[in-house]
Formats: sequence, structure tokens, C-alpha cells
Amino acid sequence: MLTDALDEAFTRLEDFLAVQTADGGRLELAHVLRLQESVGVDDDTRAVFAQRLSAVQPDVPAGAVLLGLLVGLSAAQLQAEKA
Repeated sequence: MLTDALDEAFTRLEDFLAVQTADGGRLELAHVLRLQESVGVDDDTRAVFAQRLSAVQPDVPAGAVLLGLLVGLSAAQLQAEKA
């Protein structure tokens, strides 16, 4: 069920954040890039994302939309693994 995969995707993200910020740690760009790569987001994907997002919603915070994209891609990946 997609809602289960979405729940798991949020849990995966929460786990990532908990590990990265444990003991007052900061999110490092390298770790965020690895998280993105884990769901198929690479340099080319980020370029398309930036171009298309600015055309569709020029004033929206890109980070918030990218976060949603990561959760969605992660949920789709989890759903496909269960199929």
C-alpha cells in the first residue's frame, strides 16, 4: 500500500536526520548528496529540477520541494521493492 511506503519513507528520512544530527552534529552536504543519490537524484536530475521548478514556481523554496521529492522517490522505491 502506498501509504505504508510513504510512512516508511518518512521514517527513513527521520532516521537519516537523527544520525546526522546526533550529539549536535550538522547536516553535511556530502551526506545529503548521498541521500539524494540513494533514490536516484544526481547532478543531471538536480539541474532539471532547478530549471523546471523555477519555471513552474519561481518563488517556492527549492529545499522544501526537494525534500518532498526525496520522500516521494523513497516511497516509490520502497513500494517497488515490495511488489
